[in-house]
Amino acid sequence: MLVPTRKLLAQLHGWLGVVSAAFIMLVAGSGVMLAFVGELFLAQYGDVLKATPALANPQVANVTTLIASATKGYEDNFQTVGVLMPNSRVEGIETAMVFVMPTGSQASEGIRMLSIDPWSAQFKGDFPLSGAFAHELIDFHHSLLLGDPGIIFVCILAILLIFFVITGLYIWLPKYNKNWRKSTPLNFRRGIKKSCFSLHTWFGVWGALFIIYFCLTGLALAKPGWFSPLLSPPNYAPPISAGFEKICNDRITPDDAETVGNKQFPGKTLATFFMPNVENGPYMLTYRSSDDNNKRDGDGRIFIHASCKGLMHIERAELSKTSVQVTDMLLSLHGGYSFGKALGPILVVFTGLSLIILVVTGVVKFFTRTISRRRNT
Repeated sequence: MLVPTRKLLAQLHGWLGVVSAAFIMLVAGSGVMLAFVGELFLAQYGDVLKATPALANPQVANVTTLIASATKGYEDNFQTVGVLMPNSRVEGIETAMVFVMPTGSQASEGIRMLSIDPWSAQFKGDFPLSGAFAHELIDFHHSLLLGDPGIIFVCILAILLIFFVITGLYIWLPKYNKNWRKSTPLNFRRGIKKSCFSLHTWFGVWGALFIIYFCLTGLALAKPGWFSPLLSPPNYAPPISAGFEKICNDRITPDDAETVGNKQFPGKTLATFFMPNVENGPYMLTYRSSDDNNKRDGDGRIFIHASCKGLMHIERAELSKTSVQVTDMLLSLHGGYSFGKALGPILVVFTGLSLIILVVTGVVKFFTRTISRRRNT
Protein backbone atom coordinates (compact mmCIF):
# COMPACT_ATOMS: atom_id res chain seq x y z
CA MET A 1 0.00 0.00 0.00
CA LEU A 2 1.40 3.37 -1.01
CA VAL A 3 2.05 5.88 1.77
CA PRO A 4 0.43 9.31 1.12
CA THR A 5 2.96 11.95 0.07
CA ARG A 6 2.33 14.22 3.05
CA LYS A 7 2.73 11.35 5.51
CA LEU A 8 5.90 10.06 3.82
CA LEU A 9 7.47 13.53 3.86
CA ALA A 10 6.50 13.95 7.51
CA GLN A 11 8.24 10.68 8.37
CA LEU A 12 11.39 11.63 6.45
CA HIS A 13 11.31 15.11 8.00
CA GLY A 14 11.15 13.62 11.48
CA TRP A 15 13.63 10.76 11.21
CA LEU A 16 16.27 12.64 9.23
CA GLY A 17 15.87 15.59 11.58
CA VAL A 18 16.48 13.44 14.67
CA VAL A 19 19.53 11.74 13.11
CA SER A 20 21.14 15.04 12.09
CA ALA A 21 19.96 17.13 15.06
CA ALA A 22 23.21 17.23 17.06
CA PHE A 23 25.33 18.17 14.04
CA ILE A 24 22.92 20.92 12.96
CA MET A 25 23.08 22.40 16.46
CA LEU A 26 26.89 22.40 16.36
CA VAL A 27 27.01 24.20 13.01
CA ALA A 28 24.23 26.63 13.96
CA GLY A 29 25.75 27.38 17.37
CA SER A 30 29.20 28.02 15.93
CA GLY A 31 27.62 30.28 13.29
CA VAL A 32 25.93 32.36 15.99
CA MET A 33 29.23 32.72 17.85
CA LEU A 34 31.00 33.81 14.66
CA ALA A 35 28.68 36.81 14.45
CA PHE A 36 30.90 38.09 17.28
CA VAL A 37 34.26 36.95 15.94
CA GLY A 38 35.91 40.30 16.71
CA GLU A 39 34.68 40.18 20.29
CA LEU A 40 36.01 36.61 20.63
CA PHE A 41 39.48 37.68 19.50
CA LEU A 42 39.43 40.64 21.88
CA ALA A 43 38.18 38.51 24.78
CA GLN A 44 41.10 36.13 24.32
CA TYR A 45 43.92 38.55 23.54
CA GLY A 46 42.68 41.84 24.99
CA ASP A 47 45.14 44.72 24.78
CA VAL A 48 47.31 42.90 22.24
CA LEU A 49 44.72 43.76 19.59
CA LYS A 50 43.79 47.27 20.72
CA ALA A 51 45.29 50.57 19.57
CA THR A 52 44.20 54.18 19.86
CA PRO A 53 45.39 56.95 17.52
CA ALA A 54 46.98 59.83 19.42
CA LEU A 55 46.20 62.50 16.80
CA ALA A 56 42.97 63.73 15.24
CA ASN A 57 43.95 62.58 11.72
CA PRO A 58 46.67 59.98 12.21
CA GLN A 59 48.47 58.29 9.35
CA VAL A 60 48.65 54.51 9.30
CA ALA A 61 52.21 53.24 8.98
CA ASN A 62 53.16 51.64 5.68
CA VAL A 63 53.67 47.91 5.28
CA THR A 64 57.47 48.12 5.35
CA THR A 65 57.39 49.94 8.71
CA LEU A 66 54.92 47.43 10.14
CA ILE A 67 57.09 44.48 9.09
CA ALA A 68 60.21 46.18 10.47
CA SER A 69 58.45 46.75 13.81
CA ALA A 70 57.37 43.11 13.88
CA THR A 71 60.94 41.99 13.19
CA LYS A 72 62.32 44.13 16.01
CA GLY A 73 59.60 43.25 18.52
CA TYR A 74 59.35 39.50 17.92
CA GLU A 75 63.09 38.89 18.42
CA ASP A 76 63.13 35.60 16.54
CA ASN A 77 63.49 34.53 12.92
CA PHE A 78 60.46 34.34 10.64
CA GLN A 79 59.31 34.55 7.05
CA THR A 80 56.63 37.16 6.42
CA VAL A 81 53.48 35.82 4.78
CA GLY A 82 51.47 39.03 4.70
CA VAL A 83 49.87 41.89 6.58
CA LEU A 84 46.24 42.43 7.57
CA MET A 85 45.48 46.10 8.02
CA PRO A 86 43.30 47.35 10.93
CA ASN A 87 39.62 46.29 10.81
CA SER A 88 40.14 44.37 7.58
CA ARG A 89 39.46 40.65 7.92
CA VAL A 90 38.10 40.97 11.47
CA GLU A 91 36.04 44.02 12.43
CA GLY A 92 37.07 45.41 15.82
CA ILE A 93 40.75 44.48 15.69
CA GLU A 94 42.39 47.90 15.66
CA THR A 95 45.99 46.78 15.23
CA ALA A 96 47.69 45.66 12.04
CA MET A 97 48.47 41.95 12.00
CA VAL A 98 51.72 40.79 10.43
CA PHE A 99 51.26 37.06 9.94
CA VAL A 100 54.48 35.10 9.69
CA MET A 101 55.89 31.59 9.50
CA PRO A 102 58.50 31.31 12.29
CA THR A 103 61.81 29.69 11.34
CA GLY A 104 63.31 29.91 14.82
CA SER A 105 62.42 28.30 18.13
CA GLN A 106 58.65 28.47 17.53
CA ALA A 107 58.62 27.06 14.00
CA SER A 108 56.58 24.01 15.09
CA GLU A 109 53.62 26.22 16.06
CA GLY A 110 52.91 27.23 12.46
CA ILE A 111 51.61 30.65 11.43
CA ARG A 112 51.96 33.30 14.11
CA MET A 113 50.22 36.67 14.30
CA LEU A 114 52.33 39.69 15.30
CA SER A 115 50.23 42.64 16.41
CA ILE A 116 51.49 46.16 15.58
CA ASP A 117 49.98 49.52 16.52
CA PRO A 118 49.27 50.93 13.03
CA TRP A 119 49.86 54.54 14.09
CA SER A 120 52.88 54.38 16.39
CA ALA A 121 54.32 51.19 14.81
CA GLN A 122 54.73 49.78 18.32
CA PHE A 123 54.95 46.00 18.75
CA LYS A 124 51.96 44.92 20.89
CA GLY A 125 52.47 41.18 21.20
CA ASP A 126 51.95 37.92 19.32
CA PHE A 127 50.07 34.65 19.39
CA PRO A 128 49.88 31.42 17.33
CA LEU A 129 46.98 31.47 14.86
CA SER A 130 46.14 27.88 15.78
CA GLY A 131 45.72 28.98 19.40
CA ALA A 132 43.07 31.59 18.58
CA PHE A 133 39.67 30.22 19.59
CA ALA A 134 37.84 32.35 17.00
CA HIS A 135 40.07 31.07 14.20
CA GLU A 136 39.51 27.44 15.20
CA LEU A 137 35.78 28.18 15.46
CA ILE A 138 35.77 29.30 11.82
CA ASP A 139 37.36 25.99 10.82
CA PHE A 140 34.89 24.11 13.01
CA HIS A 141 31.92 25.85 11.40
CA HIS A 142 33.37 25.18 7.96
CA SER A 143 34.37 21.53 8.35
CA LEU A 144 33.85 20.38 11.97
CA LEU A 145 37.69 20.20 12.09
CA LEU A 146 37.57 17.15 9.78
CA GLY A 147 39.19 18.65 6.68
CA ASP A 148 37.71 17.96 3.23
CA PRO A 149 35.41 15.12 4.41
CA GLY A 150 34.07 17.53 7.05
CA ILE A 151 33.35 20.17 4.40
CA ILE A 152 31.32 17.63 2.41
CA PHE A 153 29.48 16.57 5.57
CA VAL A 154 28.58 20.18 6.43
CA CYS A 155 27.38 20.68 2.84
CA ILE A 156 25.13 17.62 3.24
CA LEU A 157 23.73 19.17 6.42
CA ALA A 158 22.97 22.38 4.50
CA ILE A 159 21.14 20.40 1.80
CA LEU A 160 19.20 18.56 4.50
CA LEU A 161 18.22 21.87 6.09
CA ILE A 162 16.83 23.11 2.79
CA PHE A 163 14.89 19.83 2.54
CA PHE A 164 13.57 20.30 6.09
CA VAL A 165 12.39 23.83 5.34
CA ILE A 166 10.61 22.86 2.12
CA THR A 167 8.99 19.71 3.53
CA GLY A 168 8.15 21.47 6.80
CA LEU A 169 6.32 24.23 4.97
CA TYR A 170 4.54 21.71 2.76
CA ILE A 171 3.39 19.68 5.77
CA TRP A 172 2.38 22.80 7.69
CA LEU A 173 0.54 24.70 4.95
CA PRO A 174 -3.13 24.74 5.93
CA LYS A 175 -5.53 22.92 3.67
CA TYR A 176 -8.57 24.48 2.06
CA ASN A 177 -7.01 27.98 1.93
CA LYS A 178 -7.28 28.68 5.65
CA ASN A 179 -5.79 31.88 6.98
CA TRP A 180 -2.08 31.04 7.42
CA ARG A 181 -1.55 33.77 10.02
CA LYS A 182 -3.85 31.90 12.41
CA SER A 183 -1.54 28.91 12.15
CA THR A 184 1.52 30.64 13.59
CA PRO A 185 0.59 32.02 17.02
CA LEU A 186 2.93 31.41 19.94
CA ASN A 187 1.04 29.52 22.63
CA PHE A 188 2.62 28.14 25.82
CA ARG A 189 -0.56 27.22 27.74
CA ARG A 190 -1.25 23.75 26.41
CA GLY A 191 1.55 21.55 27.72
CA ILE A 192 5.08 20.85 26.52
CA LYS A 193 4.06 18.98 23.39
CA LYS A 194 1.84 21.73 21.98
CA SER A 195 4.18 24.48 23.20
CA CYS A 196 7.03 22.85 21.26
CA PHE A 197 4.76 22.55 18.22
CA SER A 198 3.92 26.25 18.51
CA LEU A 199 7.58 27.26 18.74
CA HIS A 200 8.57 24.88 15.95
CA THR A 201 5.91 26.28 13.67
CA TRP A 202 6.64 29.93 14.42
CA PHE A 203 10.41 29.75 13.89
CA GLY A 204 9.98 27.40 10.94
CA VAL A 205 7.69 29.81 9.11
CA TRP A 206 9.40 33.11 9.92
CA GLY A 207 12.94 31.75 9.68
CA ALA A 208 12.44 29.73 6.48
CA LEU A 209 13.79 32.24 3.98
CA PHE A 210 16.77 33.13 6.18
CA ILE A 211 17.67 29.47 6.70
CA ILE A 212 17.55 28.79 2.96
CA TYR A 213 19.60 31.94 2.29
CA PHE A 214 22.42 31.02 4.70
CA CYS A 215 22.39 27.39 3.56
CA LEU A 216 22.71 28.34 -0.11
CA THR A 217 25.43 30.95 0.49
CA GLY A 218 27.27 28.49 2.75
CA LEU A 219 27.12 25.80 0.07
CA ALA A 220 28.32 28.25 -2.57
CA LEU A 221 31.17 29.43 -0.33
CA ALA A 222 32.31 25.87 0.41
CA LYS A 223 31.78 24.43 -3.08
CA PRO A 224 31.47 27.19 -5.72
CA GLY A 225 32.18 24.61 -8.42
CA TRP A 226 28.78 23.03 -7.71
CA PHE A 227 27.14 26.25 -8.89
CA SER A 228 29.02 26.64 -12.18
CA PRO A 229 28.49 28.61 -14.41
CA LEU A 230 26.63 30.90 -11.98
CA LEU A 231 29.82 31.11 -9.91
CA SER A 232 33.48 31.02 -10.84
CA PRO A 233 35.93 29.16 -8.58
CA PRO A 234 38.03 31.76 -6.70
CA ASN A 235 41.43 32.52 -8.18
CA TYR A 236 44.18 34.12 -6.13
CA ALA A 237 46.83 34.24 -8.84
CA PRO A 238 47.24 36.46 -11.91
CA PRO A 239 46.13 34.95 -15.24
CA ILE A 240 48.74 33.31 -17.46
CA SER A 241 48.20 36.05 -20.04
CA ALA A 242 49.55 38.64 -17.56
CA GLY A 243 53.11 37.43 -18.26
CA PHE A 244 54.21 36.89 -14.66
CA GLU A 245 56.39 33.93 -15.66
CA LYS A 246 59.07 36.44 -16.73
CA ILE A 247 62.22 36.84 -14.62
CA CYS A 248 63.86 40.27 -14.45
CA ASN A 249 66.77 41.80 -12.56
CA ASP A 250 64.78 44.52 -10.81
CA ARG A 251 63.97 44.29 -7.11
CA ILE A 252 60.50 45.41 -6.09
CA THR A 253 60.29 45.99 -2.33
CA PRO A 254 57.08 45.85 -0.27
CA ASP A 255 57.26 49.64 -0.06
CA ASP A 256 57.44 49.86 -3.87
CA ALA A 257 54.47 47.50 -4.23
CA GLU A 258 52.36 49.48 -1.77
CA THR A 259 53.17 52.75 -3.53
CA VAL A 260 52.10 51.29 -6.88
CA GLY A 261 48.91 49.86 -5.38
CA ASN A 262 47.94 53.14 -3.69
CA LYS A 263 48.40 54.95 -7.00
CA GLN A 264 46.14 52.50 -8.83
CA PHE A 265 43.36 52.68 -6.24
CA PRO A 266 43.01 56.29 -5.10
CA GLY A 267 40.24 56.81 -2.58
CA LYS A 268 40.48 53.21 -1.35
CA THR A 269 42.37 51.85 1.64
CA LEU A 270 44.75 48.93 1.71
CA ALA A 271 43.03 45.92 3.30
CA THR A 272 45.45 43.03 2.87
CA PHE A 273 49.04 42.71 1.67
CA PHE A 274 50.45 39.31 0.70
CA MET A 275 54.12 38.64 0.07
CA PRO A 276 55.18 36.47 -2.91
CA ASN A 277 54.49 32.85 -1.94
CA VAL A 278 56.94 31.42 -4.49
CA GLU A 279 60.30 32.60 -5.75
CA ASN A 280 59.84 35.42 -8.25
CA GLY A 281 56.09 35.35 -7.53
CA PRO A 282 53.94 38.49 -7.29
CA TYR A 283 52.79 40.57 -4.36
CA MET A 284 49.02 40.60 -3.99
CA LEU A 285 47.26 43.63 -2.49
CA THR A 286 43.54 44.16 -1.95
CA TYR A 287 41.87 47.54 -1.57
CA ARG A 288 38.45 48.50 -0.28
CA SER A 289 36.11 51.40 0.40
CA SER A 290 32.89 51.74 2.38
CA ASP A 291 30.65 51.19 -0.66
CA ASP A 292 32.36 48.00 -1.90
CA ASN A 293 30.27 44.85 -2.29
CA ASN A 294 33.05 42.66 -0.94
CA LYS A 295 33.14 43.88 2.66
CA ARG A 296 36.05 41.65 3.68
CA ASP A 297 38.79 42.24 1.11
CA GLY A 298 37.33 45.01 -1.03
CA ASP A 299 36.51 45.25 -4.72
CA GLY A 300 40.02 46.09 -5.89
CA ARG A 301 42.97 43.70 -6.27
CA ILE A 302 46.42 44.13 -7.80
CA PHE A 303 49.28 41.73 -8.47
CA ILE A 304 52.75 43.26 -8.70
CA HIS A 305 55.74 41.33 -10.04
CA ALA A 306 58.59 41.04 -7.54
CA SER A 307 61.44 41.38 -10.05
CA CYS A 308 60.01 43.11 -13.14
CA LYS A 309 59.41 46.82 -12.71
CA GLY A 310 56.07 47.98 -14.13
CA LEU A 311 54.67 44.47 -14.57
CA MET A 312 51.32 44.28 -12.80
CA HIS A 313 47.81 42.92 -13.17
CA ILE A 314 44.82 44.90 -11.86
CA GLU A 315 41.39 43.46 -11.10
CA ARG A 316 38.43 45.73 -10.45
CA ALA A 317 35.20 44.05 -9.38
CA GLU A 318 32.99 46.36 -11.43
CA LEU A 319 34.79 45.22 -14.59
CA SER A 320 34.66 41.50 -13.80
CA LYS A 321 32.05 38.98 -14.90
CA THR A 322 28.99 38.75 -12.69
CA SER A 323 29.94 35.20 -11.66
CA VAL A 324 33.34 36.43 -10.46
CA GLN A 325 31.83 39.35 -8.56
CA VAL A 326 29.34 37.11 -6.76
CA THR A 327 32.05 34.56 -5.91
CA ASP A 328 34.22 37.27 -4.37
CA MET A 329 31.23 38.47 -2.33
CA LEU A 330 30.31 35.06 -0.92
CA LEU A 331 32.03 35.48 2.44
CA SER A 332 30.38 38.88 2.87
CA LEU A 333 27.00 37.43 1.91
CA HIS A 334 27.20 34.33 4.10
CA GLY A 335 28.69 36.14 7.10
CA GLY A 336 25.99 38.81 6.97
CA TYR A 337 28.57 41.57 6.43
CA SER A 338 26.74 42.71 3.28
CA PHE A 339 23.79 43.81 5.45
CA GLY A 340 25.78 46.22 7.60
CA LYS A 341 27.36 46.18 11.05
CA ALA A 342 24.02 46.14 12.88
CA LEU A 343 21.58 44.20 10.69
CA GLY A 344 24.10 41.56 9.62
CA PRO A 345 24.78 40.11 13.10
CA ILE A 346 21.05 40.30 13.92
CA LEU A 347 20.18 38.15 10.89
CA VAL A 348 22.97 35.66 11.64
CA VAL A 349 21.96 35.35 15.30
CA PHE A 350 18.23 35.08 14.52
CA THR A 351 18.83 32.36 11.92
CA GLY A 352 21.23 30.41 14.13
CA LEU A 353 18.97 30.58 17.19
CA SER A 354 15.97 29.66 15.02
CA LEU A 355 17.79 26.51 13.90
CA ILE A 356 18.69 25.57 17.48
CA ILE A 357 15.09 26.09 18.63
CA LEU A 358 13.76 24.15 15.64
CA VAL A 359 16.09 21.25 16.41
CA VAL A 360 15.20 21.10 20.12
CA THR A 361 11.45 21.48 19.63
CA GLY A 362 11.48 19.13 16.66
CA VAL A 363 13.25 16.38 18.64
CA VAL A 364 10.89 16.83 21.61
CA LYS A 365 7.90 16.80 19.29
CA PHE A 366 9.16 13.69 17.48
CA PHE A 367 9.73 11.63 20.62
CA THR A 368 6.56 12.73 22.43
CA ARG A 369 4.52 11.87 19.36
CA THR A 370 6.30 8.51 18.99
CA ILE A 371 5.75 7.65 22.65
CA SER A 372 2.11 8.73 22.42
CA ARG A 373 1.50 6.51 19.40
CA ARG A 374 3.08 3.50 21.10
CA ARG A 375 0.91 4.00 24.15
CA ASN A 376 -2.21 4.19 22.02
CA THR A 377 -1.17 1.05 20.17
